[in-house]
Amino acid sequence: MRFARIQSSDGARLCAVDEEGAARAISFADTGEQVRDLQSVISRGPAASERLTVADTAEPGKLLAPIVPHRNVFCVGRNYSEHAAEFAKSGFDATGSADGQHVPEHPVVFTKPAASIIASGDAIDPHTDITSALDYEGEIGVIIGKRASKVSKADALDYVWGYTLVNDMTARDLQRDHKQWFIGKSLDTFCPLGPWAVSADEVDITDLQLQTHVNGEQRQNASTAQLIFDVPTIIETLSAGITLEPGDVIATGTPVGVGIGFDPPKYLQIGDEITVSATGLGVLRNVIGEPADRDHLTRAGSHQLFTEQTGEGPVAVLIHGLGGATTIYEPQVKALAETHRVLRYDLSGHGRSPVAGPNSIDGWVSELLALLDGEGIDQVALVAHSMGTLVATTFAASHPDRVSKVALLGAVRQQPDQAKTATRARARAVREGGMSAAADTIVAAALSEKSKSERPLSVAAVRELLLGQNPDGYASACEALAAAVEPDFSSINAPVLLITGDEDKVSPVATNDDLLSTYPHAQLQVLEGVGHWHSLEDPESVSHLLTEFLTKP
Repeated sequence: MRFARIQSSDGARLCAVDEEGAARAISFADTGEQVRDLQSVISRGPAASERLTVADTAEPGKLLAPIVPHRNVFCVGRNYSEHAAEFAKSGFDATGSADGQHVPEHPVVFTKPAASIIASGDAIDPHTDITSALDYEGEIGVIIGKRASKVSKADALDYVWGYTLVNDMTARDLQRDHKQWFIGKSLDTFCPLGPWAVSADEVDITDLQLQTHVNGEQRQNASTAQLIFDVPTIIETLSAGITLEPGDVIATGTPVGVGIGFDPPKYLQIGDEITVSATGLGVLRNVIGEPADRDHLTRAGSHQLFTEQTGEGPVAVLIHGLGGATTIYEPQVKALAETHRVLRYDLSGHGRSPVAGPNSIDGWVSELLALLDGEGIDQVALVAHSMGTLVATTFAASHPDRVSKVALLGAVRQQPDQAKTATRARARAVREGGMSAAADTIVAAALSEKSKSERPLSVAAVRELLLGQNPDGYASACEALAAAVEPDFSSINAPVLLITGDEDKVSPVATNDDLLSTYPHAQLQVLEGVGHWHSLEDPESVSHLLTEFLTKP
């Protein structure tokens, strides 16, 4: 069978690929369990495919890499004799033998980190700040199917689950200058893999034709029959002292025709399209993109937002409050990322997101919508704190089909007149005296007595968050909060979790009790000895409550 992995609306799904190339979701017929990853199929043994039920309709969503191994990708270098010769002549091989012998006596093995894997269709980062010699290497990837230790060449293919395509992207100058290959081959996005994983019974690995094209021009065309060390030899060599695990991936080497083999070299440039193909394995297609933004800024409409993403699965978006940043959720991210794709970002004017003019709740709602649309995300669970709860609830009321659940930490309502006056006065004070004019007062009022006496790291974190804000951005956010009009909370039908602290003066228990009776489907949790910065004051409890709420049906 041929398998693809798709990012669907409810998380990653493993799909069977039909004859027309359409991906159809699969499940185990005997249990009804949806299949999320290829490891689930591999771990159930050779007969697993016979237990699968394939959906009648195609599964929409973004194509993902069919498999991401738990450890580095094993790679074999100089494994086609003509490529070994072109590499030796190029002047970039700092590992060549002293006698000029270009054909190795033993497999040359290195690794690429699994974190460098990207899917077919994803952009390759050219890393123009550190390399000017970007090159491609089309290869066949072997997927191990069962634990292999000290396997003989005669038995080696019994341990292969299947095959995929790999583009072993390489920064030739880094490969040469560092006198080894890991750095030059391991930069972010340097391991395109896919588009499919194909079971071994559909592939003749002894004579599989491999081709690479750049902008439609054929650069590589060879058969696996030309490998110096064939797949059984590679497995025998690796497993002699390294136990191979199910799901491990081995890239078997590239044939002649890489960029450095031309005179002058044909290095890849921004906009170039590279395709790697082989009979039955599909076409791995990637374009050299623009250099990645090292500040992690993502365009959302007319704004640039600092974003961070972790994990896979249904999307959970984390929204901070006034004076906050993505940092407030740092204690929760690891737990949430075990089941979700966690997207957190700094509101414009906060943290590392640039100030983008006057702020408003509606403006932040619009930038959230633009951010989700830009990421191709249809539906999310929202987690928000303080002022951010107005962003989350306004978004949920305006776009109910885009929101599955809402968790509100320290939920706030539109401010009464007296509070509006105080908030605007704080904005003036910050503009005149900087964040130090307000930070210590906020810390004193917003944290619980227990936090101030027993949780010095929480106090320090909140204080540093406040002192690190852009005064103009913070002042504008204060004015946005003072001008905020709350949405119709009763119109939000998604499940709502309210979390507050018993010493939260900004979002007291009484306010949450009122909200509890307003939302159609809500629950309330009150944390003891906690003020208004819940995720930092009692991180364990918040992590537990959020994980339980987001994962339960």
